[in-house]
Amino acid sequence: MKITQTKDIRAANRWEIMRQVLRHYPISRADICRQTGLNKATVSTIVKEWIDAGLLAETELGHSEWGRKPILLNPLHSAGCAVALDIDINQVQAILTDLSGESVLAREQFSTTGESFPTVFQLVCQAVDKLLTQMPSTRYGLVGISAAVHGVVDLSGLIRFVPRRGWRNVDLRALLEERYQVPVSLDNDGNLAALAQQDLIENESEAEDGQPQDAPLQSLAMVNIGNSISVGLITNGEVFRGFHGFANAIGHHTINFDEPVQCSCGKYGCWEQYCSDGAVIAHANSVLPKPISSIQELVVLIRHQDPIAQQVLDRFITYLAVGLTNIIFIFDCQAIVISSELLYSLPYYLPEILRKMVLPITHAEKVVLSPLGKSGPILGAAQQAICQFYQGVANTIETTNG
Repeated sequence: MKITQTKDIRAANRWEIMRQVLRHYPISRADICRQTGLNKATVSTIVKEWIDAGLLAETELGHSEWGRKPILLNPLHSAGCAVALDIDINQVQAILTDLSGESVLAREQFSTTGESFPTVFQLVCQAVDKLLTQMPSTRYGLVGISAAVHGVVDLSGLIRFVPRRGWRNVDLRALLEERYQVPVSLDNDGNLAALAQQDLIENESEAEDGQPQDAPLQSLAMVNIGNSISVGLITNGEVFRGFHGFANAIGHHTINFDEPVQCSCGKYGCWEQYCSDGAVIAHANSVLPKPISSIQELVVLIRHQDPIAQQVLDRFITYLAVGLTNIIFIFDCQAIVISSELLYSLPYYLPEILRKMVLPITHAEKVVLSPLGKSGPILGAAQQAICQFYQGVANTIETTNG
């Protein structure tokens, strides 16, 4: 948005101040001035507006070597609630959180294997309805709903394509907004996992005294491996979405032109055909004498040094390394963060992945496992709903206050 009016500048300043509080609380007004470059009068006025809105509170006195101790500010997480959804290929998770996005007040989960969209939508609504019966009484109530979708979502929030489900041009956002009368946002699971991971890295970069030790990562790739593969790309601190919003559909970039089997997307030789959980299990069942039904069964065989299971793992590592190398050459990120059930169980194979990555330019790359596990997308969805709520309040607070 191009800021041209005093009202726009005021709203932008409000959101920036609340953003600093959310990321660095407890925080003093003086520290907000240093972080944002805004003067004391502006910060004091806007902080009062947030306090009057019931979303910010003055708390315990801070530490000072001399003079008057600063009063610290904290967000009031109990002022409202958000619902976050993770719509995977075979199941849907739903959580109710407070405005921290981290405190889960209630949770629902159900299988959707083979179900049509109308059936899945009905089940989603039943889950959300059940969560809302457990929602505490708050000033703002339900502030929004956000969903992580394991498929292609465009910039408008329209589900353009979920290959494994066969969904095309599904407007889940409009349906949920009509039913619940709150703002609804949809995004790809990789994007939302990347946002959650980025915030985690920023929090970890602070020392015990609250002062930053190192600058947070401004460029990272979040590789989310499950029944599908999606990648969230962060550049200059923001999600890189591309012209249509499909920039993260890297699970369907071709890594083998000789693949005879067609991918669910209609192409051949997609990365997802070799490194997704379903692809690994399918390959294992094509070579093992006894079929398996889960990644954990494969892990057990690998830990018992089954030679065929080890070959399955080696194939996974080889193709994963190819895909990660491509991401680095296309995106040139500071770090790659991976969420993978197989690698969570066998983390000591990470060096082998790095060894197989061909990096003649950079020679080395930071590749780590996400500490969020499979929770990354749904936690990112909760954060997205909450941030959009705060931004909405920042734009309307003058009207609200009078």
